[in-house]
Amino acid sequence: MTVSTPPATQDDRGLYWIATPALLLALLAVLTIGSDANLAWFHSWNQWALAVPAFVWAGATNLGSTAGAYALLGGALAWRPRWVAAGLLALPAGALYTHGLKEFFAEPRPAAVLDPESINIIGKALLTSSFPSGHSATAFGIAATVALCSLASGQRWIAWAVLPVAGLVAFSRVAVGAHWPLDILAGGAGGWLCGAIGVWWSARWPFWQSERGVRVLAVVVALIAVALFFEDLGYPEGRWVQYALSAWGLAGAAIAFAAGRRWSLA
Repeated sequence: MTVSTPPATQDDRGLYWIATPALLLALLAVLTIGSDANLAWFHSWNQWALAVPAFVWAGATNLGSTAGAYALLGGALAWRPRWVAAGLLALPAGALYTHGLKEFFAEPRPAAVLDPESINIIGKALLTSSFPSGHSATAFGIAATVALCSLASGQRWIAWAVLPVAGLVAFSRVAVGAHWPLDILAGGAGGWLCGAIGVWWSARWPFWQSERGVRVLAVVVALIAVALFFEDLGYPEGRWVQYALSAWGLAGAAIAFAAGRRWSLA
């Protein structure tokens, strides 16, 4: 007698997508604790990054700044209001996770403990509050909101597409000499779960489905985009991404506000 396995439901797939990336990142982070892997990986990754121009890594790391990530998300507001709503709703959990752990552990950054001549540093040399990486948490938090919202609307390819982008942003933090591998892995794991919280909250508070809700989001995105234009992110080589994201966010906010209605339920 053959027993067939029932196909996975949408809820099952959602749980897989919530748990699997966070678990993999957390397991990799555990592997670096109490071993030489953290130091060895840092030196290897930091040196590998020399093969790529500094403006690329600076641009990628600016993409993971809080304002940069939300301006990027805001460009899709008119078509994907839930993405923006879920991202903003994930922000309190993300801030509590990253800043809470930074204050508790107060770990030194690579530039504070290693010979400066042995490190490739792009931008300002940061010394304190290393664990976890806030940029990595932001990148994977935004990736989780986009991925999980896209899965809910049947667009799995988008979910797969955002993962390498988040990984690139996280890797850039080692490339610029600002973080240890442990920092970006822990930041990514926690950020992904915080993004899932934002998606869960957006399903229970669907203000983004109303005309007023979309217009409020448009104003918030516009303010973020303007602030991003003037913000000193510490990576002048990456200003090209900073200014592009600012323009992208403003354009998305303007289109959404002018439309005055939802363009999509996604």
